[in-house]
Amino acid sequence: MGKNGRFDVQIVSALGPPAGWAEGAGERLFCPAFGGHPADRAEYLALLPVQDSNGRLLAALAALPDGVPEGVCVGVLAVDPFRPVGPFLETLRQFGVRAVANFPTTALFDGETGETLRGVGLGAEREVSFLEQAAQAGFAVTGFAADAAIGRRLRAAGAVRLVVHPGAATGDPSRDAEAVANAAAVVAELRGEGGGPVLLYRPAGFEDHHDLMRQAADGLVLPPGGGHSNRP
Repeated sequence: MGKNGRFDVQIVSALGPPAGWAEGAGERLFCPAFGGHPADRAEYLALLPVQDSNGRLLAALAALPDGVPEGVCVGVLAVDPFRPVGPFLETLRQFGVRAVANFPTTALFDGETGETLRGVGLGAEREVSFLEQAAQAGFAVTGFAADAAIGRRLRAAGAVRLVVHPGAATGDPSRDAEAVANAAAVVAELRGEGGGPVLLYRPAGFEDHHDLMRQAADGLVLPPGGGHSNRP
């Protein structure tokens, strides 16, 4: 449990000793696609076709001598168009994966980029479909969403926990404050409906809003190390 009884999740790009985890983090979200990238570009690069993010995940899983430890949720690029979902999930199972999340998530993108992704079938609908199949296959599912409508879809698909993504930090104090307020409102709406815990993703760029975000949600998802910036 995190501070004040909240449950926090720490994103990590490698699985090893807990040195460097955020204080009080109770679980890890394993996302090898973040590793080796500049901190302020990691989430973008993990989503863009400049690397095989799920390929990096599979290579990292194969290198674990004892499989995936307890308390680790594996971040999957759920919009990967090159891996059929069924065989991919079976491969994850063979590596000892028991819990998955749609992270990195296209919830990072809004505006024209988000519309383009949705238009070619690589947006939230595809992520919902992936997580629905994962839940049906017996995986514990954490669903990242930018709005309440997708959060409800993810719950219906079998997500036992939701994470609201505030989008990319802009560096503009008023715009970032508005983004945090909007995300907190989505959390409140989803929490009011019941159905499992609702967390907030707190990327770097939102440090000044950390306390507000913690109070608004059942916990925080914290970026690797001291935090990374989502600024484009």
